[in-house]
Amino acid sequence: MGDPITPFVDHFRDKAPKSTVEERRNLPLDERLAQAIIEGTKEGLADDLNEALEDRAPLQIINGPLMAGMDEVGRQFNANQLIVAEVLQSAESMKFAVSHLEPHMDRADTATKGKVVLATVKGDVHDIGKNLVEIILSNNGYEVINLGIKVPPQDLIEACREHNPDMIGLSGLLVKSAQMMVETVKDFRQSGVDSPILVGGAALSNRFTRLRISPEYDGLVLYAQDAMTGLSLANAVQDSDERQKLVITAEQKQKLCCQSNRLLQMPSRKMKLL
Repeated sequence: MGDPITPFVDHFRDKAPKSTVEERRNLPLDERLAQAIIEGTKEGLADDLNEALEDRAPLQIINGPLMAGMDEVGRQFNANQLIVAEVLQSAESMKFAVSHLEPHMDRADTATKGKVVLATVKGDVHDIGKNLVEIILSNNGYEVINLGIKVPPQDLIEACREHNPDMIGLSGLLVKSAQMMVETVKDFRQSGVDSPILVGGAALSNRFTRLRISPEYDGLVLYAQDAMTGLSLANAVQDSDERQKLVITAEQKQKLCCQSNRLLQMPSRKMKLL
């Protein structure tokens, strides 16, 4: 069965057609890899990935040219230069690349660092970022229980009770997913779940996490802007000294953020003339 997205994209495309493998062959390797992601093509991608593996680790390839390509896709989409279907094609190319690189990653001998329950929240079907987080965590010594996409709060609660994780990872791309995270942590609180939470996704920000998510939860909530930040935060959570620093920093920043928000919401007053 062919790719159903391609005919749709071709119908609405009003710019130059995709480059061919031969045309990309004239580009430097990193540009070829990034261009494959930008154009949403898998043609020639495996060969270029194999060439890159000759002198680089898989994570260097992912966090280098592949993420550069995805960043450019995001920029073009925000500038209305790409349609949603084209973004989906790029996401499929990224998924293919990560799957191709995964067998070449060095996996820790045993999963001793900790256990993570990971999910895309209810109402959201996006899993590229979440799956990348799973790969990076699992290849750095973590046991990851990936619950998949569109996961309702109750399923997460049951998974936490079953697996007793050291932390929970919540992912979401859509704006409504950010609000769903708020509702999810409310349900966590009512159910007695208080494991540290790492949240990430295009719709989230540090500010939203501190103002909207953290106040609704009894445990630590941390914002990870990308997969590698997620790994760094996970490592810090598992180190007792670093974890205490995270708690103190999060509390201080949340207090400052709330104070700033209250000031912004205060009605403006004209100065009284003497």
